[in-house]
Amino acid sequence: MKKYILSVLSALALAIPMTSNAGEVKIAELNWQSGSMLANIDAYIIEHGYGHDVEIIPGGTEVTINSMLSNGTPNIFSEAWVNLLGDEANTALDTGQLGLVSKDIIFGAGEGFYIPSYVLEQNPELTSFEAVLARPDLFPHPEDPSKGAMMICPGGWSCQNQHINLFTAFDMEAKGWKLLDPGSGAGMDSAWQGAVAKEQALFGYYWSPTALVGSLGIVKLSWDTPYAGDDNWQSCISQPADTCSDPLPTAMPVAETGTVVVPEGLTIGVLGYLAKRKMPEGVTETMLVFGTENQASAEDMAIEFMKLFPEVWESWVSGPAKEKIWATLE
Repeated sequence: MKKYILSVLSALALAIPMTSNAGEVKIAELNWQSGSMLANIDAYIIEHGYGHDVEIIPGGTEVTINSMLSNGTPNIFSEAWVNLLGDEANTALDTGQLGLVSKDIIFGAGEGFYIPSYVLEQNPELTSFEAVLARPDLFPHPEDPSKGAMMICPGGWSCQNQHINLFTAFDMEAKGWKLLDPGSGAGMDSAWQGAVAKEQALFGYYWSPTALVGSLGIVKLSWDTPYAGDDNWQSCISQPADTCSDPLPTAMPVAETGTVVVPEGLTIGVLGYLAKRKMPEGVTETMLVFGTENQASAEDMAIEFMKLFPEVWESWVSGPAKEKIWATLE
């Protein structure tokens, strides 16, 4: 079982020195918009609220985890997608070399299938993937309107295999559906943007948190079918269609976002802040839309978040830290 630092204060006291000395904290700034913004929020709060010198280090998931394991830095990986960390990182979490301080830090994060909000308003029963499958007539394929269209990952993306196999697992051809390949990531974005601009129906793949989901108001569908297990997902659903002859119907695995740390380099105050830090529904998307529309840097997005959502971040920090942070914002 992964070790969640701060699960009990007594365990923390044994692991982390009781000190108020503020040293340097290194934070990984990940190469996606929400991960970069969250790293800069952490940097602002830890520097101005807790008195640490902070260095932000750019990097991707693999580079960051490898550095944490081999060098003990950066101290904080703000927005880690835990299911993508790999076996070595999971072993380090189990042994305590790394700590998972907080989980589910971004509400609703993950990939899935979506429909526009106005389609759901007109058809309130369409809350699940399976409910949509019963209504191919509402989502006509552009090349064959007699069939429903499910827009999937473009060719070359690993998720396309998953979507083709899900199409087979749910017997979607017999239910009146055809696959729709958008051709590229840009094509997928354009399809969503064009459909919403014209208030047309579209059923397809995307992920959150993203500025597109926040700006278009598309809604992620739930699953009535339970997750059929890692063996089915990894050994069949995620493999090329010609090697997955009998895929089981399944929900997609639930994504888990968390904050991974090297515990030895952090004080109780910083760890306490990180353990409380969660982004409520809609907040991340609101800030990503702000960043995209204003071409704002991750640092600017972080400061704007601090000003727009004090009711969120004030609950994460101690009283003295809150006063210090407000002194820099006013």
